[in-house]
Amino acid sequence: MPSFQADLTEIELRHDALRLSVYQALGGAITRLSVDDIDLLRPWDGSDSVRRTGCFVLAPFSNRVGDAAFEHAGQRYPLRSLSAEHPLPIHGVAWKRAWSVTEQGAANLSLHFTHRPEGEAALDWPFAFDLEHELRLDEQGVDLRLSLRNIDTRSMPAGLGWHPYFARHDACILQFSAQSVWLSDERNLPAELKEVPTQWDYRQPRRLESPNLDNCFVGWNGPARIGWPGKGIELTMTSEVRHLVVFTPPAEMGFFAVEPVSHANNALGMSDPMANGMRTLEPGEVMRVSCRLSIERVVRAGS
Repeated sequence: MPSFQADLTEIELRHDALRLSVYQALGGAITRLSVDDIDLLRPWDGSDSVRRTGCFVLAPFSNRVGDAAFEHAGQRYPLRSLSAEHPLPIHGVAWKRAWSVTEQGAANLSLHFTHRPEGEAALDWPFAFDLEHELRLDEQGVDLRLSLRNIDTRSMPAGLGWHPYFARHDACILQFSAQSVWLSDERNLPAELKEVPTQWDYRQPRRLESPNLDNCFVGWNGPARIGWPGKGIELTMTSEVRHLVVFTPPAEMGFFAVEPVSHANNALGMSDPMANGMRTLEPGEVMRVSCRLSIERVVRAGS
């Protein structure tokens, strides 16, 4: 269950005009990312909901698990939902736990979290693992690095990613390329893998508008670019992962999500999880992923 602790304060990292804040007690979430006091991520609203922050870690899986269970190595494991807003298990366990600080500098931070499947925690995730999150600012942006180590006596499936909520300033521009996209069923689970339809084709930069997306794109094969022309800022996201979940709620919500993840939604519930991006980690084995957010000031539109 959530472990929000109001007695712990946010940790702020700075590098020149770039600022990044983290609340270790609230899922180790990023609560703010700004440049020149312009928010790039949706700023945290101060509540005890991780889903109201700017970004959180997805581990050891991303998105939903259909049927609230999965099979691995010939055994079936039930999972419970940790979110009152979602009937199915979603986003793993790391976003619902307090993290500890292992290293901190003016522009860098390392966080650690250990999951042990003891008692009811086995319904959150049935395997023990260690998770490290390294965050570092520099003159051009932010480096994020995740490493998950299987500390169980059994092999375990694993997936990693991030769930950033980008600020929806006026006239946002989005650009990314992918080979295909999962169409979803009524439970918002992937049902059919299709070519990217024209209305969801962002290979060329275009205004975000209202595409009504909550889908996983497969074969993301390049950077994702987000522009705020009215603010004179462009952000380029790069990662070695090859899935991108894009969520575009109504514009008045003030945010949209572009999530770099290692596997498809509900990969754990599919007949071949590994073919859909999941990894199998033997005891002691480590999975690592990284994400780079490069930030550039450009000429402000209309200036």
